[in-house]
Amino acid sequence: MDTEYADAVARYRSEREAADAEIRSARDAYRAETASLAAAVRAARERRGEADRAAAEATALVAETDKAVTELWRALGGFVGPRRTGQVPPAGPAGESADAAAVRARIARAGRLLELARQGELPIDAPRHTEPAAAGIGAALGAAAVALAAWTLTADPGDAVALRRALAAATLFAGVAAGPIVLGAWLSWQYRVRPRPTQTIACVAAAVVATCALAGVFLRGT
Repeated sequence: MDTEYADAVARYRSEREAADAEIRSARDAYRAETASLAAAVRAARERRGEADRAAAEATALVAETDKAVTELWRALGGFVGPRRTGQVPPAGPAGESADAAAVRARIARAGRLLELARQGELPIDAPRHTEPAAAGIGAALGAAAVALAAWTLTADPGDAVALRRALAAATLFAGVAAGPIVLGAWLSWQYRVRPRPTQTIACVAAAVVATCALAGVFLRGT
């Protein structure tokens, strides 16, 4: 009888220990699952916060871009004439996403280009035919200087020969020096660029050649 009682007590304790171990295992699994779910919730909240910040930045970028484009478009219209530009174009459909810094950089570059355009300093090259045109400008100014010098020497004959010769010489030099100035004004007005070295050289060389050749013909002996 005592043996049966001891066996029953032993079985009870064994079953109790097994039940306690199972309870502890279930509790540990519950805690691990709860921690995992809490971590997933925190990560989801962080992603949502990042998405909200990205959306807010995108909205601010759109507003900033629209404002900048409107200002640039109106400034361009004031520069080349509103008839050429028309109204500010409406915003188009959303395209591929672009980096905010890249968008702002392009807008800033557009603003700088517009400012350079106002000053006639666009960072582009004028068409190739501008070099022959520069030579033509120089030659025309040289010819005009020779004609003015000839008129100075012959229009008012008198005793002030030295003065008239000095004025004629100054006119010839002024004709050559005026070439780059007129060339720069023409390129700035026509193409919004400054003269390049080759264009300036062509203009000055043509002015010198025309001045020397025509002066040798029309001012000889005066």
